Amino acid sequence: MLSVLIDPILPVFAILFIGFFAGRLGKMSDDEARVLNRFAMTLLLPVFVFRAVAFAPITDFNLAALALYASAQAVLYTIGYLIARKAFHLGISESLLLGFCGVFANNAYYILPIAKFLYGDTGTLPVASIVIMDAILIFGGTMVALEARKGLDAGAGFALVAERIAKLPLIWALVLGFGFSAGGVAIPGPIDTFTAFVGNAASPIALFAMGVILSATSLKPEPVVYVISAIKGVIFPATIAFLLYTLLPPAVTLPLFVLASAGPAGVMAFSLALLYSVRTDAIMQVTVWTSILTLVSLAFLA
Repeated sequence: MLSVLIDPILPVFAILFIGFFAGRLGKMSDDEARVLNRFAMTLLLPVFVFRAVAFAPITDFNLAALALYASAQAVLYTIGYLIARKAFHLGISESLLLGFCGVFANNAYYILPIAKFLYGDTGTLPVASIVIMDAILIFGGTMVALEARKGLDAGAGFALVAERIAKLPLIWALVLGFGFSAGGVAIPGPIDTFTAFVGNAASPIALFAMGVILSATSLKPEPVVYVISAIKGVIFPATIAFLLYTLLPPAVTLPLFVLASAGPAGVMAFSLALLYSVRTDAIMQVTVWTSILTLVSLAFLA
């Protein structure tokens, strides 16, 4: 367990600490980090998602496990949203993102690189399938909800909101990726090289930007942070393990689904908060505390 913690978990996590110290030492400002985050969200992430979907062997996915995983996400996302909205009286957009934090693990930027180091490309199919499902359902759905909320708050009609959603780079990345995957079309060499080179930059840049902004953020948890962190770090992975091991036949891939669910809250919640001008304090704290608290559990599960 200690060897897994030392390599690859901590090296992947280290870029966040570098950003933190860059912010503390004045080498990178909050505004500069926000520009980096927007760059990662609007260009690098769509490229990453396009490549992941285009190369995904969808016919090999464990659909039963994915269905149970998605069902647990839907229920706990709703519970997290309602707790933030009704019990703590937070705004709709912030409550959506806190519900998102409770069920969206940092799989693309954190767990998938770790799984690749440990199991190689052939052993990461469960994690990759969750990344793709999350990109479509959880991340894509939350982004659409935030975009709709932003448009309606600005007085835009439903037609204009739908038009804005249709123009989101992530939506186009998903559509194009599925086109290549479903059609069995090979990605041309230059596009393959470009997407591999550019997409790989998404994770370190987003984590670095988060570290910079973290350096100026108070880490004294708000009450809602305890609740959402408990959902993400304990309740969600425990629910996934219970459902998979109770309802499905034994399979060598099941532990990887549990590993994916046990990851820290995804940095994408923080990135979406920046993109849509939502308060980041509680979201940042959930992300940071779950990142710290899951270090040992991830090393154990890996």
